[in-house]
Amino acid sequence: MALRNYRRNIRLTSRDIASYCQVSKSTVLEWIKSNRLKAFRLPSGHYRIDKKDFREFLEKWNMPIDSSLFSDENGNGGEKTKK
Repeated sequence: MALRNYRRNIRLTSRDIASYCQVSKSTVLEWIKSNRLKAFRLPSGHYRIDKKDFREFLEKWNMPIDSSLFSDENGNGGEKTKK
């Protein structure tokens, strides 16, 4: 159970997000500072983004979602389950 929750809670770096979205790291930092992308700051000053928050960002801004990145969230290949 703990491992399953860990996989769901994987955190991404601003560089991971930049690579995925094919933008610069400074663009990602602008998204974070303008509250478009939810992130938290480590004591070292670096940002981390929860995968679930990144997915919500992609959905809100109609950006492509690679199901392989999110395949472990709901156990269904990345497709969101309806509630």
